[in-house]
Amino acid sequence: MEKKFTALRTISVIFKVIAWIIAAFTIIGFFGMLVGGAALSQLGRQYGSQFNMMGPMWGVLMAFYLLIVGAISFISFLAGAEMIMVFLAIEENTRAVRPQA
Repeated sequence: MEKKFTALRTISVIFKVIAWIIAAFTIIGFFGMLVGGAALSQLGRQYGSQFNMMGPMWGVLMAFYLLIVGAISFISFLAGAEMIMVFLAIEENTRAVRPQA
């Protein structure tokens, strides 16, 4: 049986690749923000002034915010890719069951 809708299959693969890129950058950003928050805390102690209000908890909160937003984005892109594949599978199964005229 011939495969139809190759553009949708390509879009599904692109969505999956984007989802995994988002996941990788989210993990890197999470750990980077944890380290950056600690560094900002040290900078606040050293120089005082406007950096004083940004303690280590600010970096931790921003790191977890980044983790949550990245996870939602990852799941959304992956679900979109899988939804396209489900629609294509439904179409293929419907076409396979249909009696030939």
